[in-house]
Amino acid sequence: MPDHYLLIGRILLVLLFLQSGITKAIRFQDGLVEVRSKKIPFPHLALLGTVVLQIVGSALLIAGWLTTPTAALMALFTLATAVVFYDFWNLKAEQRAASLNGFFEHISIIGGFLILMAAGPGRLVL
Repeated sequence: MPDHYLLIGRILLVLLFLQSGITKAIRFQDGLVEVRSKKIPFPHLALLGTVVLQIVGSALLIAGWLTTPTAALMALFTLATAVVFYDFWNLKAEQRAASLNGFFEHISIIGGFLILMAAGPGRLVL
């Protein structure tokens, strides 16, 4: 049964990233607006890298391939996203509370990646 939990956990952990990557690929121009709003250098390249990482990384983790390096990369990406897009320390009142919540949601997701790195994919891999 633990292998089933790991498979379901891998799938649930990356659904957000898979959906986000597909949406960003379909609505690339909207994603560029968001990236540019944060003054990220080379916005086209940054967004393309994000789309590739979110889709390919999700697929690798669902399949159970290269689990540790992929989970580590996804955790680092999630940390960078939390710091850049949820900069609650620069906000006030209601905006600060919403941003703080988003920041800690991302930190919690990193915890899931760390657990996956420690546990490995289990025996149910493609």
